[in-house]
Amino acid sequence: MELPAATDWSWLENSVLATVIRDWIWLYPLVETVHILALAILFGTVTMFDLRLLGFSHHLLVTDLVQFLLPWAYLSFGIAVLSGLLLFAVDATEIAVNPAFRWKLLLMTGAGINAASFHAGPFRSVKRWNRGIRVPTIVQIIAGLSLILWTGVIICGRMIAYV
Repeated sequence: MELPAATDWSWLENSVLATVIRDWIWLYPLVETVHILALAILFGTVTMFDLRLLGFSHHLLVTDLVQFLLPWAYLSFGIAVLSGLLLFAVDATEIAVNPAFRWKLLLMTGAGINAASFHAGPFRSVKRWNRGIRVPTIVQIIAGLSLILWTGVIICGRMIAYV
């Protein structure tokens, strides 16, 4: 996944929005806090769901968890993406070439593909393993991979400032 060269992002970094975020002393920390809180909610929903798929709390219906957690996951993901774009805009030319940032995007893409494969595949037969029975092995693999990918997203996001 090749991103445009750093100079291609100067238009964003020099935009009025990026300048306001950069120059207003409390705005960048506020956006960063919103980003972190949104990621915490997203990771929390993902973790609760994946742990259920891995066999914890098997008395809970998977369909009930999806119904309860998915709206929170979608909302927090949207907020995380929007706040992440604002953070990116402030220093776009440097962040665009940052290896940790690129890994973060790659891992997020992998997590999205993994989630889509779950919903398009095994989730279609959820009524057979909704409660009390061992979930199919492929579902456990997808859940484990999800936890690994999202943990990687968080680690890479934190590393952006240090590499």
